Amino acid sequence: MAVTLEDVEKRLTIVEQELAKWRMAYAQPSATRGARTLLMDGQQSAQWEAEWDAVMEKLGISGEPIGAGKLRAMIEAEGVNPEDNEFSRGIIEMREE
Repeated sequence: MAVTLEDVEKRLTIVEQELAKWRMAYAQPSATRGARTLLMDGQQSAQWEAEWDAVMEKLGISGEPIGAGKLRAMIEAEGVNPEDNEFSRGIIEMREE
């Protein structure tokens, strides 16, 4: 199944929204943040894991991480040359518009 740029943008928007929520929740002085982190060792860690799993499910991400080396090999197997810098060039072109 091919992933379109629109799909990636939607997923990125969801991730950014979730990140903003987490930042708001933890935008407190470091002492408070440290105490909160210690509490997560117990019951809050289970809640955090459940929320993380829900985010991953929303994004359609499942399974175990494959690692950078295997990902690079998979991309190259699809015919993408990492030396071409196509993605970077596309971003630069968009900035210049």
